[in-house]
Order: sequence, then structure tokens, then C-alpha cells
Amino acid sequence: MPEEDLKKAIQDFFNKRKILVLCTCSDNTPRATPMDFYMEKKSSDFNIYIGPAPGRKVKNIEENPNVSIGIYTPMDTGKIQGMQITASGKDRLIFLREGDEEFDKVQKIVRGKRKLLLKIIPEKIEFLDYDFVKDGYSRLQILDF
Repeated sequence: MPEEDLKKAIQDFFNKRKILVLCTCSDNTPRATPMDFYMEKKSSDFNIYIGPAPGRKVKNIEENPNVSIGIYTPMDTGKIQGMQITASGKDRLIFLREGDEEFDKVQKIVRGKRKLLLKIIPEKIEFLDYDFVKDGYSRLQILDF
């Protein structure tokens, strides 16, 4: 699939979703946490913003800055769609706190007042959509950054 078409399909998918599953790991113990997510409406990147409450997931990311994110279309819609997003390293998983340069801008994107925000910059998006086959493409498309 041409990259611009894939980017548009990814953006359309994001625009219809509000919940992701954030997967973290520490000491070989994985943790999967469903969370609301937010994106900038007029941005051409795929940065994801969440407002994590302090807890195990935050500690996991601080100890092991590698995450996987799952987003899917519920099966009762009749569609088979899902997305796997990978981000690793402290340059792609950025905690924002009051006083940080981006904090106020991101606070306006997310719902509710937060003390801690997480900016996730994807390094890979794997998008599975069985409808891609109708257009002659593989059902799995990958966008690397």
C-alpha cells in the first residue's frame, strides 16, 4: 500500500477510537492497562498522549522504557481491524509534568486536569485490516518511523 494511503487509513482508524491497551513490563511481569488516549487533531504525526495515574505502569516505564500498545475494532462491528504500536526508549516515552515546556499544550489536548502526562512517539505501527485485501493489498501493513 502506498505510504500516504496507509497514513490516511491509520489516521482514520485513530479518529474512530478512544481506548488503547498500554502494555508495560518490569522484572518479567507484564501489565496491560486500558486507557483513554488523545492525539492532536491537526497534526501529521501519530504521537499519542495519555494521562497516567501514578502507579505500576508509570514505574514499569521508568524501569523499562519499552511499550506495546494495542487498539482494536470490537468484533461485533463485523470488521477485523487491529493496531499494534511499538515505542521504546526515553526519547519516545516522554513524561510531562507541570513546568515542562510541552505540558500546557498537551494539557489542552487531554480530557481533565492531569498532574502527569505521557507523550508516546511511535517507532512502528502495524495495522491489520482485512478490508485492505479488497483493494489488492496485504491485510497487514507496517509503518516504520
